[in-house]
Amino acid sequence: QVKSSVLPIPTLTREDLGRIQPELNEDDLYIDLQNNNSNKKNNLSNNNVGKDGKKKIYNKVPKIGEIRRMLPKNSFNIDTKLSLFYFGLDFLAVATSMTFLHSVVTSKFYLALPIFAQALTVAPLQLLTGFAMWCMWCIGHDAGHSTVSSSKRINRIVGEFAHSMICLTPFVPWAKSHRQHHLHHNHITKDYSHQWFIREESDDLHPVIKASYWTRNIQLPILYMVYLLAGVPDGGHVIFYGRMWEKSKMKEKLNAYFSVLVSVATSAVLWTKLGFANFTVVCMVPWL
Repeated sequence: QVKSSVLPIPTLTREDLGRIQPELNEDDLYIDLQNNNSNKKNNLSNNNVGKDGKKKIYNKVPKIGEIRRMLPKNSFNIDTKLSLFYFGLDFLAVATSMTFLHSVVTSKFYLALPIFAQALTVAPLQLLTGFAMWCMWCIGHDAGHSTVSSSKRINRIVGEFAHSMICLTPFVPWAKSHRQHHLHHNHITKDYSHQWFIREESDDLHPVIKASYWTRNIQLPILYMVYLLAGVPDGGHVIFYGRMWEKSKMKEKLNAYFSVLVSVATSAVLWTKLGFANFTVVCMVPWL
C-alpha cells in the first residue's frame, strides 16, 4: 500500500536523495524514468528489490490511469444527495453562527462595553463563525473539482452559494486558478497558486520576496485580499488581468464575471443592511 506521495526525481544515489529531499525516506514511492516497460504495475510498487537486495529507485512518471488503478474504486464515487446534505448542514451552521454573532453585536450589553471588552466578547463567536465559513469553503472547493455532483449545474449552483456568496470569493475565477494549480502542482512556473522558488536559489531572491516569505504567517489577514484583488501571484479574481487570463476568451470572462457579480452584490447588501462596523465584525473578521 502506498503511504506517501509519488514524486518525480532524477536518478540519484540514496545519499543525494537524502540531501535534496530530507523529508523522504525509503518507504516513499519513487517513480521511474528509465525505459523499463516490462511490468508497468510493478514499476509503480514500492516493494521492488534488486539483485543486491536493495530497494530499487524508479523515475518514470505514471499516467493518470495508472494512478487511478492504484486507488480504491470507491474513491471516485460521487453521491449527490450526501453532498447536498453536508452543503445544507454547513449552510445552516453559517447562518446560525452569523445570526447569533449579529444579535450579540447589536445588543445593549455589547454596545455598553468598552472597545477592548467588545473585541474579547465576540472573538470566540467570530472563531466559530469563521470555522463554519471554512466548512462551507470546503464544499465550494469540492464543487470546483466537480465532485459535489456529476451534474455541472449542481456543482455551479453549490459553488456560487458556497464561495461567491458565503465566502465572498468569486467561484469561477477561483476554480480556474485552482485547476491550473492541480494541473501543474508545485511546478515552479506553471503552478500559479504560490510564488515558488527552490532551496538552492533562496539566497538570490529579491529582498522584498525574502521579507514576504519570512513574515508570511503574520500577513494572513491581508494575504487573501492581495490574492483576490491584486492578482498576486496568478492574476485578478475580481478584475481580470494577469497570466491566468492571458489566453481567455470573452465568453469565459463573462461567465466568470457572473461570480464576481454575486460576490459584489452579496457584499453590498450585507454592508447596506448591517452598516460598515457590523459588516466588518460579523462578516469580514470571521472571513479572514
